Amino acid sequence: MEDTLKNSYGATFKRSPVFYILTRVVILFFLIIIIFPLLYTLSLSVRSPDTVYSAKYFLIPYEFSLQNYYDAFFYAEERLKVSFPKMFLNSMIVTTSSVVLIITLSIFAAFSFSHLRFPLKESLYNVMIASVAMPAQVLLIPLFYLLIYFGIINTYTAVVLAYAGFLIPIGILILRMFFEQIPKELTEAGIVDGATDFQLLLRILLPLAKPAIATCVILLFLDTWNEFIYAMIFMQDPTIHTVPVGLAKIGTSRYHINIGTYSASVMITIIPVMLIFAIFQRWFIAGMTMGALKH
Repeated sequence: MEDTLKNSYGATFKRSPVFYILTRVVILFFLIIIIFPLLYTLSLSVRSPDTVYSAKYFLIPYEFSLQNYYDAFFYAEERLKVSFPKMFLNSMIVTTSSVVLIITLSIFAAFSFSHLRFPLKESLYNVMIASVAMPAQVLLIPLFYLLIYFGIINTYTAVVLAYAGFLIPIGILILRMFFEQIPKELTEAGIVDGATDFQLLLRILLPLAKPAIATCVILLFLDTWNEFIYAMIFMQDPTIHTVPVGLAKIGTSRYHINIGTYSASVMITIIPVMLIFAIFQRWFIAGMTMGALKH
């Protein structure tokens, strides 16, 4: 038997029980795929070193312990000549610097593409957006020699500039779409009051663009925090290794590492991502749905 439902606009429609059950099964399936590895890693990280390969009820440890988290902070320093807190700090410096630079440049570029007129505007925009499809590995060798030429290889600057070059188009794409959805009456009123382009951006557009900026911050933070290839090639000095590079070297090192300690290291690296999402989630959800609400 089908249920008759009414939506917020007063229209009625029928919901098939089969469709209802099928959608719930699909959602549950994908939740298991996404959540299970995280729960299993968490379970390994809180097991005592002696019982790390066994559990009472698969995910529930025989003996709860935080020893793995303690060991995670010292293992890397003993084996890779860089402490885990230092790698964590390196990742924070690179990620924060990259996100701030990308967001700043993207805001000005998106404003130019959405509100200013200049020759070949759409052609430049299309070429820049098309560059997003280019694999990062294509420019790896040219960038490597370019960074050597300018003498900034093995520095934070090398990776930050590389990230900015590849991720600015994403920021521009999101922000331009949002700027163009803001009613023109608001900017026209500012122009009538004598506002300059910079004042329009600073006092009218940016306060309204919090959802789009939050969306950019979360997406860019995820990309730069988890990036591995550029960080490994452009920062080969162990003292400036980021967390992904350090974890990869720990996992493939000739030294034995307890799987519980490695899992604890992974769980620690997830904390900043969870914090960023918790801080910006309200604006992030609004930013992801902004296109659907425009009429």
